Amino acid sequence: MTKKIKVGIIGGSVNNGWANSTHIPAVQHLEEYELTAVATSNKESATKSAEAFKATHGFDQIEELVQHPDVDMVVVSINVKEHYHAVKASIPSGKPIYSEWPLGSTTEEAIEMQQWVAEHQIPTAIGLQARQAPAIKYVKDLLKEGYVGKVLSAQLRVSMEGMGGTADQSTAYLFDRTSGGNLLTIVGGHNIDAFTYMVGDFAELSATTAQQYTQVALVDTQQMIEKTTDDQILVTGKLKNGAAASIHIQGGVKHQKGVTLEIFGDQGTIVLYAPKTIQFGAHELLGANSADAELQELTVPDDYYSVPDSLRDDTPVLNIAQVYRAFAQDLQEGTSLTSNFADAVKVHQLIDAIQKSAQTGERQYL
Repeated sequence: MTKKIKVGIIGGSVNNGWANSTHIPAVQHLEEYELTAVATSNKESATKSAEAFKATHGFDQIEELVQHPDVDMVVVSINVKEHYHAVKASIPSGKPIYSEWPLGSTTEEAIEMQQWVAEHQIPTAIGLQARQAPAIKYVKDLLKEGYVGKVLSAQLRVSMEGMGGTADQSTAYLFDRTSGGNLLTIVGGHNIDAFTYMVGDFAELSATTAQQYTQVALVDTQQMIEKTTDDQILVTGKLKNGAAASIHIQGGVKHQKGVTLEIFGDQGTIVLYAPKTIQFGAHELLGANSADAELQELTVPDDYYSVPDSLRDDTPVLNIAQVYRAFAQDLQEGTSLTSNFADAVKVHQLIDAIQKSAQTGERQYL
């Protein structure tokens, strides 16, 4: 077997719910990888986290992790406000970098990070893991094969209880527009990227945003904070393939319905459901083409799963693990299976176009 890739996770703390529940088990379940180091905000938590995850090293300085000889690949799984510093610190090592989405707090940061890795020829992966979800890849292929014929229109609707008027202290930053992490950039970024990955890129769009909640109640501290982010995002436009497209993403709704994607062609229809946002998985597919009288369940073929069977039912980990496995192949065989920092910049720029249209009322041409 090829030598294991030794992974160091910036933000690999027992207190980091996301890394703890996705990155750590993904690495631990894949034979290509070995978790060797974690970095957290202080030495005590670093030591505790390294022991908990059976990693050899625990650091409280990012620079120590990225330069250590027992680390072959750096994972950035921290608050988006800190991505820029973590990536910048990693560049001199020349080691591959897998960063969570959003890549930067701003598009300018994302472009600069992409320029760094391009200049130093550093392989990268970006955490737009919905692209690696088996159902998403299957839908993309069905459309390419002409399952629905010519795509006439596509509609994406996302509703969630979060990102509205209640939260806790750990997620309070999501309601500050300047943090770079909010409903449009995080939830919107993941869902819009998956949408365009399957159906095609926008050629032109118009957008409307609204802020229905002006304050957020932090349930664990009983505080009220000001909210400067939008909780309603609506986008309509045309894709480069000529299809009409619409997207509605909303937070703070009661009895959330998760994700509904409807793709209508002149020969058939595909419908995708997910109980949460699209990157978390648990996708359900229905479809019908010219040979069918009505919609029927579509089963994703086994060859769209690249990870161990033990991860198939743990959907957030499944999609992250699929990214790791694809990235391992990229690193070992020189393939390009994983979305990277250049793809991240494109999503940042698309979000900029949505924001500009909403602010100016002007249609944007891409």
